[in-house]
Amino acid sequence: MSKINVMLVEDHNVFREGLKKLLDMEDNIAVVAEADTYKDALQNVRENVDVILLDINLPDGDGLELCSIFKERYPHIKHVALTTYDDAIFIKKAMESGVDGFVPKHAFFDEIKSAILMTYKGRSYLYPGLSSDTLMNLSGPGLSDSELQILQMLASGKNQKEVADELYISLSTFRRRIKSAFKKLKVSTVEEALTVAIKKGLIR
Repeated sequence: MSKINVMLVEDHNVFREGLKKLLDMEDNIAVVAEADTYKDALQNVRENVDVILLDINLPDGDGLELCSIFKERYPHIKHVALTTYDDAIFIKKAMESGVDGFVPKHAFFDEIKSAILMTYKGRSYLYPGLSSDTLMNLSGPGLSDSELQILQMLASGKNQKEVADELYISLSTFRRRIKSAFKKLKVSTVEEALTVAIKKGLIR
């Protein structure tokens, strides 16, 4: 039986090395490439990789952006996101970027192994330990493109009027969209919204 070739992209060395040892003990899995940064991942990826275990929060770049690049260059490779975030908005964003599976870092090794096996077979994988609230919210709306655009522009230092003018919308439309984003992010101020969105990798 041929082995599933796995690449590990994880900036925490102890976690990556421990996971590599566990995966190498499996008869049907082989770790064939590793990286601890965005840049190294671009350089070290191989054509023969089947599944990438990808840390979303890399020190020098966005893991979701990296996933999108790999999906375009190597459409056969499956991606499993490894992250500390497990809320519905983040999971939706990850899936839109091309992630095939999602496993939080606190999951047991068997769950990580299951994610590798299932995504390799062409199936999506959601960590079964997700809260009922998260699973319910996955069927609801995530942040829209316009809401993300507004948050990104606010994060760049623009004020409300500047954002509204640049997007050719009224201030009332701006306020309606930002309130919608607040509700989805479960915050009540722009500062809180930007903090949450940046931490989740939704904006930079």
